[in-house]
Amino acid sequence: MFRNYFRIAWRSLHKNRTFAVINIAGLAFGMAVCMFILCWVLDEYSYDRFHKNGKDLYRVAANVSWGSLQTMTATPSVLGDEIKQAFPEVSELVKVRANYDNMLFSTDQQTGSERNGSYVSPNFLEVFDFPLIAGDPHTALVQPNSIILSTTLAKRYFGTDNAIGKIIRLDNGSSLQVTAVMKEVPANSSMQFKFLLPFALTLKQNPWLERQGSFSIENYVLLKPATDLKKFAAKLRNIRQNSNPGTHDIVWLQPFEDIYLHSRFENGQVVGGRIEYTRLFLITGLVVLIIACINFMNLSTAQASRRALEVGVRKAMGASRRSLVLQFTGEAVLMCVMAALTAGIAVYCLLPVFNNFTGKHIVIDIHSLGRYLFLLLAVVVVTGVLAGSYPAFVLSAFRPVKVLKGDISTGTGSFLFRKNLVVVQFVISFVFIVASVVIYQQMKYIYERNTGMNREHILYVEMSPGLLKKQDVLEQSLQQLPDLISFTYSSALPVDIGGMSADLSWEGKPEKQIVDAAPLMMGYGFMNTMGIQLKEGRDFSPSFPSDSNAYIVNEAAVRLMVMKDPVGKDISFWRGKGKIVGVVKDFHFKSMHEQIIPLIMMLQPRDNSYLLLKLGKGDLTAQIAALGKISAQLNPSYSFEYHFLDELYGQMYRAETMLRRLAELFSIIAVLISCLGLFGLSVFTAGQRRKEIGIRKILGASVMNITSLLSKDFLKLVGIAILIATPVSWYLMQQWLQNFAYHIPISWWMFGLAAFLAILIALVTVSFQSVKAALGNPVKSLKTE
Repeated sequence: MFRNYFRIAWRSLHKNRTFAVINIAGLAFGMAVCMFILCWVLDEYSYDRFHKNGKDLYRVAANVSWGSLQTMTATPSVLGDEIKQAFPEVSELVKVRANYDNMLFSTDQQTGSERNGSYVSPNFLEVFDFPLIAGDPHTALVQPNSIILSTTLAKRYFGTDNAIGKIIRLDNGSSLQVTAVMKEVPANSSMQFKFLLPFALTLKQNPWLERQGSFSIENYVLLKPATDLKKFAAKLRNIRQNSNPGTHDIVWLQPFEDIYLHSRFENGQVVGGRIEYTRLFLITGLVVLIIACINFMNLSTAQASRRALEVGVRKAMGASRRSLVLQFTGEAVLMCVMAALTAGIAVYCLLPVFNNFTGKHIVIDIHSLGRYLFLLLAVVVVTGVLAGSYPAFVLSAFRPVKVLKGDISTGTGSFLFRKNLVVVQFVISFVFIVASVVIYQQMKYIYERNTGMNREHILYVEMSPGLLKKQDVLEQSLQQLPDLISFTYSSALPVDIGGMSADLSWEGKPEKQIVDAAPLMMGYGFMNTMGIQLKEGRDFSPSFPSDSNAYIVNEAAVRLMVMKDPVGKDISFWRGKGKIVGVVKDFHFKSMHEQIIPLIMMLQPRDNSYLLLKLGKGDLTAQIAALGKISAQLNPSYSFEYHFLDELYGQMYRAETMLRRLAELFSIIAVLISCLGLFGLSVFTAGQRRKEIGIRKILGASVMNITSLLSKDFLKLVGIAILIATPVSWYLMQQWLQNFAYHIPISWWMFGLAAFLAILIALVTVSFQSVKAALGNPVKSLKTE
């Protein structure tokens, strides 16, 4: 029986090849998009799920008052110690600090610079699952001069992954002994590193990490399995206030498995992160698949007039409605399978392009093939049920007596349902178009907004030990470059400001109140090089020796201190008591997602981490080559590595940039599939009204009259879709814009543009079939009457 259904289905598809190709293409489009998105979503949800302790592992976070409530995921090192000592529920405490320095590794075989590493507690590998191929995870990081290398680094510096006991020399004269070699960190890990160093080493080099106000360490706690999390969280909440009277910091725990997807905080609460885009893309994939299914329904029922006689004959010969439903469902499933195979091949072939587009590392291999085949099968089943059921019941409902007399009407209700499907398609398409416009305008606003700081042609270089030792010679060499406008130094890049904090005090501040602000050390000329504007006072200058103990603050800090005429007043901060010599206008050193926080700047002409250079508008390649030559002369052990500041800021909006591209792509796909559905409905309508068209032509109606008659009904559907979609799209985009502390207003012209495009696309789609029907011979339409 099923073999017979398959044979009939194949013959029907072959007979109606044009409709079959359009149907399969529409479904394949929808399936491919859905499968790509599902692959992306599955990869997102797989992050950090491979740790056996993952369910009981938490990161310590703190809500602090920096003018407004800020959530710090990096907390003081001493806070971790206090938690471990105070609460028996804590089984293990692990401290992690990312390495920010460019370290020169030297062996007998190779010399190179590395920075992608972390300082971790000795028990790190006992709590987290990063397998070793050699070495003991319990003792590998006990000694302060030990190092764990990835297999890549082991082979790079020793020519083999059997590197246990070998020595790596650093440019500061110290040596590290390889105590273990680990497998490469999985791509779906939120922690990424190529080497591990003992946490004790960074404490020795940076004793300020032990300060109460140093929010620079990620503290992780492993709770005992029987721990009541709610009760423990309540006890933990005020631990900072208990040990530091006057502080209002609130300590809480974030599940480790939530860190990657839930990274955005507002008013001390987790409010989103990548999870927002993950859910949005998942919904988008399902919506595109639904559009494809609607398109399939419309195109299938548009063939009703062609299949009506077949149904009538089969029913007259004794075929039951159930058998007809199975037959037409079989046709739908067959087309779904063909579409799925097409989509599967497209996904496999285009996966490298998709990975490059999204920054993913998704691989379909023998290990993951089963999961993706199951995913493909699930899409086929869902699509077959959604897309095939309605046409099957409609086509099987024809009454043989009426059909054999030439009456192939499917009923007003059925036709109205198909119209509603087209409205749904265009509602979705309109929302996609509006989303594309709003996202594009927001990204344009971000890149063109005056951030209060110059980012163009600003190049930064990390100050290696060699450059620090020869800073005077470096400055003399830089001053000889004709196209270099200016240069300066800083302790941190602008995007990293706020990674640590310090206590801020001023006259009139309540004694028991503890307030934190972000510090930044900088060299002379920082304001000039970065284009930061002074509002009051002056910049640091060599003419004022007292500037070594002075401060420059931003407007956010002045608002925090509620201070009038701040210049000349004393504050106590990182270096103790000092005078405010200047106030700068607020500038965006973080992304537009975040409010500008209080910033305290201090003079530090030497021993900074970064050299920032403002290049001229001449030949950038030649200027960079000149800088590279200076670096090679002064610092031959290190390769010349440079980056542009605007590129660094661009990386902060990678998710939004990807969202903009995907919104544009999905808009095009949704519109194309919707047009196929509209085309199918126009074909169906023209077939239903062919006799009416013939009569009108005989009575003198022109081609334009008939075209207008047929087109206006479809334009009404598009108009209804626009009315429904406008408030929906406004609400959705307003919600998305709330993710930004600074954003554009939604303007009426955005909806006007989307409406114009939707109407134009619909008109072009419908006009083709309308003109074709209007040009038809009326005699052929009326010869059966």
